[in-house]
Amino acid sequence: MMSAPDTVPRAREALPLGVPTPMLRWLGWSVAGLLIAAALLPLLVKLAPARTALALEVSGDFRRLQPEAVREVMTRSLNSDFYQLDLLALKSSVEHLPWVAQARVERAWPGTVRVVVEEHRAYARWGEASLLSEEGEVFTPPAATLPDGLPRLSGPPGLQQRVRETYEALSTQLARTPFVPAQLDLSARGEWTALTADGIELRLGRGPGPEAPLNAVAILAGPVTQALQGRLQEVAYVDLHYINGFAVGWRDGSTGGAADRAGSGAEVRRE
Repeated sequence: MMSAPDTVPRAREALPLGVPTPMLRWLGWSVAGLLIAAALLPLLVKLAPARTALALEVSGDFRRLQPEAVREVMTRSLNSDFYQLDLLALKSSVEHLPWVAQARVERAWPGTVRVVVEEHRAYARWGEASLLSEEGEVFTPPAATLPDGLPRLSGPPGLQQRVRETYEALSTQLARTPFVPAQLDLSARGEWTALTADGIELRLGRGPGPEAPLNAVAILAGPVTQALQGRLQEVAYVDLHYINGFAVGWRDGSTGGAADRAGSGAEVRRE
């Protein structure tokens, strides 16, 4: 027995388009998002906050250097982005300031730049316009900032440590004599010359090392001190180049006058 034909119409099936429905949906949302972003972009630019100004912290044991000098150097670069700051360049610019021995520059989140400065500590005057630091470095600060009361040293480039050590040895060994040096010079020819606080010039001999000036200590402490007792204010210089004695020059331009006061076997030469 044959069944009756199905008379209920069937729904037509959708024809495939080649693109899955979920991808079409994603593309639609993406296009909508781009359109919304494009419409809001001008408004977002107006509402966005301006770049936050960086804060600057400067610290250190300031004695000769003014913190404002460090701030002035640093402020030129503080309009940069926090994470784009060239810390090495900033460190170098601070260390070019005359009294700065070294500096440390670092970021501190969220927007602070910290600078820690270490000053040179002056040990002596060096030459006419420079200073010798306690670490043995020669630097030249502004003339108005040169401190008073420092010993005055000079010598060929690179020999500052030798001059300093010789000065310290002379100061120690002559401490109980009238000939404590306030100034010590080593010439390019190797001549050592000292000057006392009372203005007496000491011609100590020649040699690149400290042997010549230190060999003169015994003569200064003994025969010279005895021969010139009571007349030191008249002395312009004492020349210790001689092997068996010394020569004296007087402030009034005359020579001699100390031979009969030697009393120690050393020969006093008259000039």
